[in-house]
Formats: sequence, C-alpha cells, structure tokens
Amino acid sequence: MKKNQSTPSNKHDVRTGLLALREQTPALKNIFDAFGPIAMAQEDGCKLIEKWNNFTIPEADALRFEQGVPLFSDMDMPNFEDYYADVFWATSVAVAEGMPALAERVSMIRADLQGRADMNELAKAVWEEDNEIIESVAKKSNLDGSVLLMLASLAIKPFMTRLKDEAIAKIEKMQWSKGYCPICGSFPDIALLKKQLTENAEYMAGHGGQRWMHCSCCDHQWRIKRNICPWCESEDYSKLRYLQSDERKTERVDICDNCKHYFVTIDTRELSEMPDARIAPLGLVYLDIKAQEENFTPMAQTPWNVL
Repeated sequence: MKKNQSTPSNKHDVRTGLLALREQTPALKNIFDAFGPIAMAQEDGCKLIEKWNNFTIPEADALRFEQGVPLFSDMDMPNFEDYYADVFWATSVAVAEGMPALAERVSMIRADLQGRADMNELAKAVWEEDNEIIESVAKKSNLDGSVLLMLASLAIKPFMTRLKDEAIAKIEKMQWSKGYCPICGSFPDIALLKKQLTENAEYMAGHGGQRWMHCSCCDHQWRIKRNICPWCESEDYSKLRYLQSDERKTERVDICDNCKHYFVTIDTRELSEMPDARIAPLGLVYLDIKAQEENFTPMAQTPWNVL
C-alpha cells in the first residue's frame, strides 16, 4: 500500500485546455461543444466559492480509513449558504447551451425553482444519494427528474473540490489501496499512467508506470496498484485487459471481464505536458463507445458517457 499523495494543481485553465483538445481531436468537436460549457461553468463555480469556508473537515480514523472507509463517509453536508443556488443557475445555463435538446426542460426547471428558498435541499439529496427528494420535486411540478438530478449533481462538484482541497492534509500520510476515492468515495472517470519513482514494487514504477486515478466527483488523484480492477479488486491477469486504437497508442480503455466495468486511461510517460484530468475524458469518448459496444459499464457515470 502507498501513502496518499496529492498532485500539483492544473497548470492551465479549462478554457485553454478545451482549445488544445479541439486542435488535437477535431473529430470530437460535438463532444467539446456539448460538455465544454459544463466544465467551464464548474471551474467558474470553484472560483466563485473560493471564500466559502462554512465547513469543518473531519479527522481521519487511521484504522477505518486504511480498511477502506473514505474520509467523508460519516460527514454531514456543510451549509452551502447561497452559493449553491448561484452555482446551480450557472450550471443550468451551461447545460442548456451545450445540449440544446435539453434546453426546454432546463428552462422549465429554472422557471420552477426561481425564488425557491430551499435550493440546498437539492444538494442534500445528492450528498445523501436520496433520489426520492429529487423525484418528489420533479413530480410535483411536472419536471424531468433525470435532468433535475443531473443539474443538482453537477452543481455540487465545485463544493466537493473545495472540500477536497482542505481534506488532503488529513490523509496524506495514511495508506489507501481502494479503487474509489479516499476522500469522497466516488469512482474514477479516468486514470493516468505516470513515470515516477516509487518505493513500493506493487505500484510498478519504471517500465510499467504508476497508475493514478482521478475522482469523478471531487477531482482528487490517488495512486493504486497497476494490475488490479479498481471496481471488483480482481487481480486475475486473464480477466484484466485493455482496448486501444492503432492511431492513438497513449490512450486506452481498461476493462475487467470479471465485473464487466471499464475506465479510460492516458499513458502520460512520453507526453510533453500532463493532461488536465478534469477535461481529458472528453477526448476519450470514442473509447467509452468502444467499451460500451462490448457491453462494459463505466465505473463512474458522467454526462458524456451516459447520454
């Protein structure tokens, strides 16, 4: 097992990264047009709540943590104050902009929720994974429940990122070996293979590279063993394989024949610049399609791999 480590913050902003992705993979223009506005809105949300500090990060119980219990597992949702509503509105505009097919449904949701005093109840529903609250709000006003859930979930991400920034210090010297996030417990939306030295052979530095997982919810990155399925923890080499195209050898989709889950991966060892894990998955949607055509399920469901 390896002690938790954080990685440096992103060198460029999301907008710059999206422009670079467009140049590299012009065939995926429709994907960037659809989901780029959401990524930019979430980055703007992170800036909006920089001064929000109405929370207390729990102390980590080393024994429970190293047995696989994430830091936030017993944490009550903090008071997001009025910030959540502000982020929600901005996110909803981005969704309508990027996905015109949903614009009318988003407009109905915005019209119904304007002036609502309990917007944070939507955030609480996401935090506690209580879809009944979302369904109740949707049914009462004849709204699209799946779109409402998507908006509420997207709007909470900047808060999770803000909490993660403060939480890293609580766990950085502790050990974690699971495939889900040590902070919030969510599964990764992408893995990065990195060329670094390590003191533990399990993590396969050198020829194999280190596998770093990126949390789909709070943007934390953590390292796990290379030859293990993050979902079912199978280490059966005959069940673990990957698919890739002949043209893009640094990109692949890792699949597990035991649990039928997958995640996309970028091998960064020969790249001149580290990809921005917040938006890199958008450039790998062709791998999502490839895996799902073979009946594999993404470890983390995101707007771009379920729509």
